[in-house]
Order: sequence, then structure tokens, then C-alpha cells
Amino acid sequence: MAIDVGAVLAAVADGSRRRMVTRLAQGPATTGQLAELFPISRPAVSQHLKILQTADVVRTTLVGRHRWHELNPDALHAIAHWAADVAAHRENAPALRSTP
Repeated sequence: MAIDVGAVLAAVADGSRRRMVTRLAQGPATTGQLAELFPISRPAVSQHLKILQTADVVRTTLVGRHRWHELNPDALHAIAHWAADVAAHRENAPALRSTP
């Protein structure tokens, strides 16, 4: 399944979700562990995680009574590849001239 770069960028546009992604880059965490790190309610953390899951940025696994969340490296690679393509096009683009 192809990653939707637009959905990934929209999901990480929120500062709380970006911080969750940064934390999950260190390794998997439970919903409770993430909730302890943020000044928002646990239901709000769950809602942010749902948005990240829908965009395929985060994968969630139920282990016993705990939901473990981990980053999907394919989503990160997709936005990195997109950014590299944009940068390459910009470097190869002719300079824009203003018209008189």
C-alpha cells in the first residue's frame, strides 16, 4: 500500500503529534506512557494517535490490556523522499524573472 504523503504531512502538522512522533522515534510506547509526557488528557492523546494511525504514521498493537504504538518507517521515508524530490527540482529549476 502506498503512503499518502499529504495525509502524513497533515497528520504531523500539529505540534503535539510531531512531539509524539519524535518520542516514538526512540522506540515503542503505550498510550499511558505517552499520556504522561504531554500536558493534555489521555483521551486527547488517544485522539492524536488515532489521527497518526489513520495517516499510517503510527502502527498500534494490542498486547494484553495495553496498546503499544510504534512509528511506521515507510511514512517517514515517504515524506523524506518527497522533500528530497522537491529540493532536487528547486535546485534544477531556472531562476524566475520578474516581468517589467
